[in-house]
Amino acid sequence: MKKYIKPATAIVIAVLLVVAIAQIDRENLIHSVRQIPIWLIALMVGLQVVTQILVNLQWYTIARMSDISITFRSIFLANCQGNIIDSITPGIKFGGEVARAVKIKKIVNCTVLQAAALVAVQKIFSIGAMLVVLSFVLGVPVLSLLLLAFLVPIKAKRPQLFRMKSVWVFLLSLLIWMLYPLKMYIVVMQFFSEANFMHVSVVTFSSYVVAMIPIFPGGLGGFEGTMTGLLVAMGVVVSDAAVITVFFRFVTFWLVMIFSLTMILFYNFTGKAIVAAKLAE
Repeated sequence: MKKYIKPATAIVIAVLLVVAIAQIDRENLIHSVRQIPIWLIALMVGLQVVTQILVNLQWYTIARMSDISITFRSIFLANCQGNIIDSITPGIKFGGEVARAVKIKKIVNCTVLQAAALVAVQKIFSIGAMLVVLSFVLGVPVLSLLLLAFLVPIKAKRPQLFRMKSVWVFLLSLLIWMLYPLKMYIVVMQFFSEANFMHVSVVTFSSYVVAMIPIFPGGLGGFEGTMTGLLVAMGVVVSDAAVITVFFRFVTFWLVMIFSLTMILFYNFTGKAIVAAKLAE
């Protein structure tokens, strides 16, 4: 029975996506696209750049906490490689985490256990922060208090410096997750001025949760279908909902993937060029 769940879910999502696309009026779609001003594109790209810097800072801080001597540039390259693998890996993207661990081990020559522990700790902080933000969005702050109460005794056994860094990483993780509904809210307000931040946050996190289901590479299809459907249910016109979804997804997913691929190719090329120059000398 279980083997039919994933294909059935994929079919349902695909059908919903096709139905949503079929209901879009071409003229309305063109009008919706024209509603995206240059300043909004620049603002969204800027916020995504800030998000990526914070994500890399989070990884770097955790690495230093784990006594792994690594530069910010190396963490940046490892994350670029992980982002590329994430884009072709279905569901919760463990493929990207494995790629990051392998890259980190190769760069700093640490043990497999250290690299794996770094990835695991980052996941714990990230998922924990997401649950805290989600619990407040859903109006269940008790869950957040329980999570924090669980973390406090664990931290209390650590040295003071480690405890302070743990709090800093957790706050950094909260900020990273809060930026996603903020970006979504800014875009939605351009099309639907009656939008409520909490409702938009639910739409955003629900889409990401569905994208974690291992059906399509990078969560494609599930994310777009869920976000478009929930926006329409919120009162947004179908054509506007489609444009919002595609625009948001491009900035937060495709743009990151394109940038990561460009950086990997650039550093591989320049790295080889430097080695060749040294050999020529």
